[in-house]
Amino acid sequence: ALSVGGVGAARAQDDPVFIVVRYHEAARAAELCADKKFTRTEEDKLAVLVGQLTQHRLPVGEELNAIREARANLTARVTAGGCKDPLVADALHFYESFRDRLR
Repeated sequence: ALSVGGVGAARAQDDPVFIVVRYHEAARAAELCADKKFTRTEEDKLAVLVGQLTQHRLPVGEELNAIREARANLTARVTAGGCKDPLVADALHFYESFRDRLR
């Protein structure tokens, strides 16, 4: 079962929508739970990073929809369960893994 889950997780990480959602959920979690205020430069670097990781495989409209949905879903999750919610905590942990790349 672990190997099947591992393969599924690996495939998900290759999905450009998954990548966009993961990074933007993490950024939103940092805004809401770590009081992070992103500068325009940091926002631009996040966009470049996500674009590189997705190899720009998503049409712009699809990417924008994924970003909006990711941010809205994370906001709802924080509203419902707070910053200690396991998915929010995971998003914050993930943010820490790439935070320095936005400087």
